[in-house]
Amino acid sequence: MAVQMLFDDLRRVWGGPAGGPRSHGERTRQAILARALKIAAREGLAALTIGRLAEELEMSKSGLFAHFHSKRALELATLEMANEVFAEAVLRPAQASRAGIERLWSLCDLWLQHIERRFFSGAYFFTGAFFEYADRPGPIAGAITRVTQEWFSTLRKAVQEAQEQGEIDRDAEPKQVAWELNGRLVGAYWAYLLEGGDRCREARAALLGRLRELATDELPASAFESLRAWMEYLQGKP
Repeated sequence: MAVQMLFDDLRRVWGGPAGGPRSHGERTRQAILARALKIAAREGLAALTIGRLAEELEMSKSGLFAHFHSKRALELATLEMANEVFAEAVLRPAQASRAGIERLWSLCDLWLQHIERRFFSGAYFFTGAFFEYADRPGPIAGAITRVTQEWFSTLRKAVQEAQEQGEIDRDAEPKQVAWELNGRLVGAYWAYLLEGGDRCREARAALLGRLRELATDELPASAFESLRAWMEYLQGKP
């Protein structure tokens, strides 16, 4: 429910319809977080201040402070909701797909979709946040590290499941494959930000090529001939 309310407020803040009954306090908190996500996604967590948010939302500083009590609490709440948005857009839908190479593909594909569909209004979450805070101490760095570790753990587990299904070579090191796939995704993100266009589609073709190299003979070679062939193969799997 909290995530759906946030999506409603993101649509309202970034443009588009929003709705759904909720209390005044819930509406206010979600509006604050939606605006905070918009700012942080574009400018980083350092750009979040009680004063700026109060001015942009036409609230009193004391009224906004009552919801979060400190800048750090605001930053942590913003990170928590960003993680929920990412989980709703990528992690949970991928878990609904079949375990094995299909789930591994879904994770990568949905990650690219969340870039294309601009779930965040800028490039900060979570790549920029990780680079900014990875080697720092403190609760903000800890929260970002946990999110990043969860993503890598999910990718690694998907590789392991595909190996258990006999779809990926058992000699492949799951952790290394996860790092490699993530590197391709981040590289595609950079290319997309620099050039736009079909960079994400090109990334999908490159990812499919890598999966073809990792796949066992259990998967037909024809499935890897094109993205269209791959999707048709996945849709036809029992």
